[in-house]
Amino acid sequence: MLVRLLPRFLLPFAALLFFYGGASAAELTLVSFRYSDAAPVVHLRLEGEIRADDGERVEKAFVQLAHCSGAACNNDFGGPRAVVSLASPGGSYSAGVKLADFFRNNTIATVVEAGDTCVSACAMAFLGGSSFWPTGGIGTFIDRTIEPGARVGFHSPYFTEDIAVAAVRSGQLGQLLDLTRLAIADIVKNLTRYSVSQHVLDRIISMGPEGFFEVDTPAALFAIRAQLPSFDPALLEIPFEEQILNVCSRLAALHYEQPLSLLDASLLEDTNDGRTPEGDRIRLYDLADRPLNVAGCGVPHDKQTGPLATMSLYRLVSDGEIFEPLLSFHTSNEGGWSALGYRGGRATDAFIKLGPLNHVLMAPDEKLNDLPPAVTAEIEIAKGRVADPHLPSHSRPWPAETLFAAPWSRSYLGAGLTIVEQTGPAKLFEELAEQAEGTSILYSQDKPGILVRSGEDTENGTSYYWLALRSGNRTATIRLEAPVLAASLTDAQKSLMSLVACSTDFEGVHLGCFK
Repeated sequence: MLVRLLPRFLLPFAALLFFYGGASAAELTLVSFRYSDAAPVVHLRLEGEIRADDGERVEKAFVQLAHCSGAACNNDFGGPRAVVSLASPGGSYSAGVKLADFFRNNTIATVVEAGDTCVSACAMAFLGGSSFWPTGGIGTFIDRTIEPGARVGFHSPYFTEDIAVAAVRSGQLGQLLDLTRLAIADIVKNLTRYSVSQHVLDRIISMGPEGFFEVDTPAALFAIRAQLPSFDPALLEIPFEEQILNVCSRLAALHYEQPLSLLDASLLEDTNDGRTPEGDRIRLYDLADRPLNVAGCGVPHDKQTGPLATMSLYRLVSDGEIFEPLLSFHTSNEGGWSALGYRGGRATDAFIKLGPLNHVLMAPDEKLNDLPPAVTAEIEIAKGRVADPHLPSHSRPWPAETLFAAPWSRSYLGAGLTIVEQTGPAKLFEELAEQAEGTSILYSQDKPGILVRSGEDTENGTSYYWLALRSGNRTATIRLEAPVLAASLTDAQKSLMSLVACSTDFEGVHLGCFK
């Protein structure tokens, strides 16, 4: 830890590094047990100022809030263990690093949602977002997402003017300057460790307390290896030749290890036909200088319209028409793997994603906040957020504390149980039944518009009571989770489960015990 290098009398200054005052302390809250179609796992939200002890405190809160049952509670088949959305003005730099490490070590994905801000120490924590894939030698891979309309920004460690004045008055200015130097070295180390491009490190370090390296363009996403949420790339409506230029620019930047900049449009004017060593025909867009036998960027010969799904940077092999790929881009809009320039090795250094890498198709300097409204709408649909959402009503009050409330989700804590109500499309009804598979189901009920599952998950040491109520094309789910197996449930927990089940109504749909 950086502060261990410092004399004891300077530790109060070190504690103020990267610290904002005045905001409320960061709180981790449970939002739902289903983040999105692609990640139907526990969704938590970290909001507020990140303080020095928040690394340890958030870890403890995660253990308490994220215990759950069934398929939503593990990533044995690939994906994140949980998703944490971040909203914070910053705070303690060292706590931000601890949170990043916690997210990485526990394969927790991070996201900054539209309308939220995550800067300074929060942005450092964001870098830890990760998922896991058990096959193909992938293991842990980067999973950090920025929605259009979100703000993410990085800057250098700093001290306030008041701290500098205090250091001068106490004769500790030299030590303060030493701490600043060590702090800058530490942030460079950690940004590099989390695969932030060396080509933007100088811009981040040059930013003081009032300035940020803003992640507001595809070029900035490229620099920090973050991604947009998944959506149909056709919604971007980018002309095919512009996609050629945009993707080829990325491949060239990776190959030459240079900052990303848009290649000259003359690339599109000089094309040749060629073949791969396997005999597939390609259309090659020539790069003018051809150093080290780089010939150009090629696409399948018959691909001339629509979203670009694949491209490679080729070199000439022989006979003037056989070309071998050096680096490749492939994107999948069907939930499969997408990759840019991935040649194996550590997936935590790579551009890979389950779902489309849409920002690669975009012009480097296009503003993320200017994407078409249809993109935002599809992102919300993928999170199961229907228009004009309605949560269930309760005929009797619940003896539980409300943790989080939004139009589409509410969470509570009572009698040692976590409770989440969530509303969304009709498919949530069938999903709830599927997520119970693999657990020990002790009670079930299946009626038109009503589904009940109750049981325990011996692998996770939990028990549960789940209820789904469907009205037309909408479903409400209510999930109660206990951190113990069914035999260890207390009378208070059983009583609360019964109260929730028999006091919940969704648009006229309820259990027979409702009163």
